[in-house]
Amino acid sequence: MSIASILFFLAIFVTLFKAPTAQPAPMGPYSVNSSWYNVSALDRTNPSALVVYPSNGTGPFPLISYLHGFLGGGIDLIGYVDLFGQIASYGFVVVAPDSCNTGCTDPSQGAPWSDCAGLPEPTCCGPQYSPWYAEGLKVIDWAKNMSDAKQDPLFQLIDWSQGVGFAGHSMGGQAAVIAANAACTSRWNIRAVVVHHPAPGSLWTGQNLGVNISVPTVVFTSSGDTMCPPSWSKDIMNAIPNSTRPIAYRNEVGWSHLEPVLVPPIENPLLATFTAAWFKLYVSGDASWHSTIYGNGPATLCGEASQVECWATET
Repeated sequence: MSIASILFFLAIFVTLFKAPTAQPAPMGPYSVNSSWYNVSALDRTNPSALVVYPSNGTGPFPLISYLHGFLGGGIDLIGYVDLFGQIASYGFVVVAPDSCNTGCTDPSQGAPWSDCAGLPEPTCCGPQYSPWYAEGLKVIDWAKNMSDAKQDPLFQLIDWSQGVGFAGHSMGGQAAVIAANAACTSRWNIRAVVVHHPAPGSLWTGQNLGVNISVPTVVFTSSGDTMCPPSWSKDIMNAIPNSTRPIAYRNEVGWSHLEPVLVPPIENPLLATFTAAWFKLYVSGDASWHSTIYGNGPATLCGEASQVECWATET
């Protein structure tokens, strides 16, 4: 049997036996398109960014900055394209730096964007991880400059009045938590953060990552993740101050560390939907998404058929 056939039957199996009987839609109302741009401020490893955006709407739409994981840059950034397209289809402009595939080569390039962390540098993964979160802040500034220049109509789609969302996977998930520090969120008007399968940042890595979180944050992990196991995500959640709410945590049964990058439905086709729901609620301020996060039915964050642990706390 060919690999294509195996993947086809695997997709059918997951669809039949993993999905709940009723689900929110994996795609929003907008068609999407994408464009690549050179961004000179990014790390010299690959100073470019992918922008994925609604192609059949006039907007304006909030901006989401998304950071890839270790080995997720370069050509491998293509693995995230379906996820980005799903998020954008709900009415967001997603910008993803393509730099720092195996970490950033020159930590000094992070400044002044890397001056807001407020935490020790992560010791788990080498100094190349430390300026990664700054790349996500750089593209926010770059997109704002492009918007202000009014030379490219794509950037006129962005609604800066609603604030910005910040997200990331693995190395980028760790970076997204770092960017949730108040000094970063206030300067770049980051209203909410979404974390996918983060690299570690607990006390044993020298950070106590999570204690810095200052905006609504949801962390997605899964029992099948052997690279960045759920215990690392739980360390972050346990460190979040009681004064920081809303927060949410989802540990799904079975999905791997590659949940954000494997084409749906081989992995979870609803990860993007719930990511978009969090941003709809806490960046766009759209209360119609409240039940998707906090409801009890199968079409809700904690209503998927098989979960180890899931909760969402508003206050």
